[in-house]
Amino acid sequence: MWVSLLSEARVAGRFFDGQSSSSQAACATVVGDQLHLEVAGQVRRYDADEVRLGVQVGKASSYLHLADGAVLESLDVPGLQALSRALTRSGRSSWLQRLEVSPRLIVCSLVAVVAFSWLGVVYGVPWLSNQIAHALPVELERHLGEQSLDALDGFWTGPSDLTEARQQEVLAAMAPHLRAMQQAYPKHPLQLHFRSSDSLGANAFALPGGHLIFTDEMVALAEHDEELAAVLAHEVGHVIHRHGLRNVVQSSLLVFVMVSLTGDISAASDITTGLPALLANLSYQRDMETEADGFALTFLQQQGIAPQRFADIMTRLDPPSEGESDDAASGLGSFLSTHPPTPERLQRFQTAD
Repeated sequence: MWVSLLSEARVAGRFFDGQSSSSQAACATVVGDQLHLEVAGQVRRYDADEVRLGVQVGKASSYLHLADGAVLESLDVPGLQALSRALTRSGRSSWLQRLEVSPRLIVCSLVAVVAFSWLGVVYGVPWLSNQIAHALPVELERHLGEQSLDALDGFWTGPSDLTEARQQEVLAAMAPHLRAMQQAYPKHPLQLHFRSSDSLGANAFALPGGHLIFTDEMVALAEHDEELAAVLAHEVGHVIHRHGLRNVVQSSLLVFVMVSLTGDISAASDITTGLPALLANLSYQRDMETEADGFALTFLQQQGIAPQRFADIMTRLDPPSEGESDDAASGLGSFLSTHPPTPERLQRFQTAD
C-alpha cells in the first residue's frame, strides 16, 4: 500500500494491456503528478498527459485510457473521475482530457462543430464542387452525358414523333443561336435532341457534355420559335456552368459530410441525417436554375430577342393555379422545389429591358 500526495482515492478495476482480450485485477491511485497502477504485484506509472478519462455511456463501466494502449475499466465511475481531477490539478494533463471533462468546453466544441458543419454545407460544398467540376476534363463530362442519354432513352424517352420537316424547321431556327453559343464557348460542344415522352410531358433539360433534350410536347407548346430559343439559352446555361457535373459532385460531397459527421455510412440514408442533405441539395439546384436564368437573359438581350418570350412559354408551361398568390408561391411547395418560384422567374424577364 502507498499514500497518494494528491488523492486518497483508490479505484479497483480490471486492467487490459491492449495486447490481448484477457484482463487482470488492478488498483489505481494518484501519487504526485503520476497515476500508479498496481497489477499482479507490480506498479505501472503513467504521467498525467498519458492518462485520458473515457466518456461514460449510461450506467456502463468507465475507462482510463493509458498511453501504451492499455485500459483500466471500472464500475467506480466517481473514483475514476476523482483520479482524473487529481491529475488535472497536477497541471500536466492533456488538452484532450480537459476537453472531455469540462462541460463548458464540450458545449463550445459542439457549437463550433455545428457552425463549421453549417458553413461547410452552405458555402464549402458548392464552392468545392464548382472547383472540382471545372477542373475535370470535358471528355469525362461528355462520356457521362452519353451514358445519361442512353439511360434516359432506355427508361423515360423514345424517338421523336415530330415530322422530319418540323424537326428541320426547329433546327433551322435554333442554328444561329447555337452557332453564337458555340463560338462564345468552343470548349462545350452542343447537340440538340428531340424525344417523345408521355411521362415527362412538355420539358427541356440539359445533360452533361452539351446534350440538349427537347420533348415533342415542349416544341408543341411554343407559339413562336423565339420561345424555344429562350428555353434553349436557359439549358445552355446549365451546360456552360457545368451544372450536371456539379450536381454529381455535390451529391457525393454531401454523402461524405454526412458520413464524416455520423461515422456511419448507413446513416446517410437515414431520414434524420439524410433530410438536411436533401434540403441542401434542393437549395443548390435552385441556385443553379437562377444562374441558368441569368445566362439566358443575357443571351436573349445580346441576340435582340425580347426576354418576354421566355416569360410567355414559362407561363404556359407552369400556369398559376386559380387564386394562387405570391404568398402561396413562397410556401412549403416552393421551399421543397428544385426551381425558384415561377412568379419570381417571370418578373425577372418581364422587367428586363
